[in-house]
Amino acid sequence: MVKIAVLGCGLMGTKIAGCMAYHGHRVKIYDVNPRALSAVQANLEDDKNELRQEGLMTHPTFLGQVLCMSRLDETVEDADFIFEAVIEDLAVKKDLLEKVTQLCKPDTIIGSNTLDFNVDDIAERALCKERILRLRFLHPVYTIPEVEISTTKYTTPQIVEQARQLLEKMGKTLFYRSGREPLILTETQILSRKHARRQQILRERGLAGFPTSMVPGLGHNGNITPIQDEEFVANNENDCAICMDRNRDCLLCPCHHLVTCYECAKSLLNRQDCCPICRKEISEIIRVFTA
Repeated sequence: MVKIAVLGCGLMGTKIAGCMAYHGHRVKIYDVNPRALSAVQANLEDDKNELRQEGLMTHPTFLGQVLCMSRLDETVEDADFIFEAVIEDLAVKKDLLEKVTQLCKPDTIIGSNTLDFNVDDIAERALCKERILRLRFLHPVYTIPEVEISTTKYTTPQIVEQARQLLEKMGKTLFYRSGREPLILTETQILSRKHARRQQILRERGLAGFPTSMVPGLGHNGNITPIQDEEFVANNENDCAICMDRNRDCLLCPCHHLVTCYECAKSLLNRQDCCPICRKEISEIIRVFTA
């Protein structure tokens, strides 16, 4: 499991977060807009339903969690990868990356999902420019394998390789932009890739033969998330979703989500923050003791 932070919960940010969680990673998603944060879980449920209806789900639910965060520092403090997906405003992106590189770990990799801006311009005031690159996901994120990559003047080959390894395990394929215009798929190309993905799922389930016509390949075997070790899953589900250190030992009321340790829950309550799962207000904490 990789710890992911997604900045911005618009259309692309939410789908990037969902795609990461689909493949078993723990995701924290941040936005300054409380209403946008409150809509994240409902939007993810819509994504799940659409994937099921289209025959593109390989397991009944996402294997990882998506936690909605209202504080930037808590979102990025333990992240291994950060994906910036805020509005296409250069000043906003510059300010955000400058703050993020002061708050995150010294080895965190930061990818911008920008469509048009030069990644050197976005990273102009940021620290550790060697860890920053453009990673632009193509729409629709769940079923399209291509991810556009470009680097700053300082990005190291090691950072590119780490990004490649993470994304290839998810069935993604990195490519460099050819020319000045971004790659935007047509509806026909999107449908073709979805068809290929459905056929791949059916073949691997043993329910269909090879397709009779050639369709675009969708990357790597990582498109199918492997079944995780039962002991790992059990341990992972017992960890506090915020600190990832102590065990979950309290219920947040009135929603009754068992998602944090008592210390992190007190912190949420004291600053009048919401449940990171459903975004309901927290009125009380009930300590849970297990034998």
